[in-house]
Amino acid sequence: MEANLKATVRESIGSGESRRLRNDGLLPAVVYGLGMEPVSIAVSAREFTNALKTEAGSNVILNLEIGKKKYTTLAREIQRHPYKNEFLHIDLIQIDLTQKVEANVQINFLGTPVGVKDEGGLVQTINSTITVSTLPSSIPSSLDLDISELNVGENATVLDVKLPEGVELASEDDDSILVTITLPRAAVEEEEEIEGLEGEELEGEEGAEGESSEENAGEESSDESGE
Repeated sequence: MEANLKATVRESIGSGESRRLRNDGLLPAVVYGLGMEPVSIAVSAREFTNALKTEAGSNVILNLEIGKKKYTTLAREIQRHPYKNEFLHIDLIQIDLTQKVEANVQINFLGTPVGVKDEGGLVQTINSTITVSTLPSSIPSSLDLDISELNVGENATVLDVKLPEGVELASEDDDSILVTITLPRAAVEEEEEIEGLEGEELEGEEGAEGESSEENAGEESSDESGE
C-alpha cells in the first residue's frame, strides 16, 4: 500500500518553529537513510493522517516529493501528543523497495481462551505487536493469532504467530510473550488465604500431636517411677 506526500524544506528548526508549523496545519518531520544527509521538512498533517488510514496503517509506503526530488520512505518514528489526537513529529526513512526492512506489525488475538470460559481467567496482553523483516511491499497490515486453546497459566509467544511467505522475525531468538492467561487478583488472594488457613490448621494438628506425645511420655515416666 502506497500514498503520496508532498513536503517543503524547513528553513529553521526549534520548538517555536514547530509550534508555528502545527498551528498552520503542517507537521514537522525529518527524512534520512540510504546515505543521504538528514533533511528537515514539513508535510501536511491532514495528508499524513489520511495516509495512515490505508490498510497498511503506519507501515504505508510514502512516496515523498520535496520540490523536484522524490524519495520512497517509511515512517520510522511517529511522535503523538500525550492526550490530543494529533501528531507532533515524524521521522521518515528512505528505503529501497528491493531491500528488506524491519517493521512492527499489529497482532489480532482471535477466540476466547479456555482459561477464560471455563476457569474464570483473564487475558493479559503483554505485547500486541511483533517486529518482522521483509520487503517494504510485503509488510503485513496485521497478523492473526488464535488464543482459544490457552488455559490459565499458559502463554502465547511471538513464535506462535504464523508468518506469511517472505516474512520472517527480525530476531530469530525472539520468543517474547504476547499474552498470558491469569486468574483475577481476588481469586489469587482467596487461594492464598485458603492455603494459609490450611497451613495453620496443619501446624495446629502437628502441635497437638506433639503435646499429646509429651503427655504420653510424661505418663509413662510417672508409671515407671511408681513401680
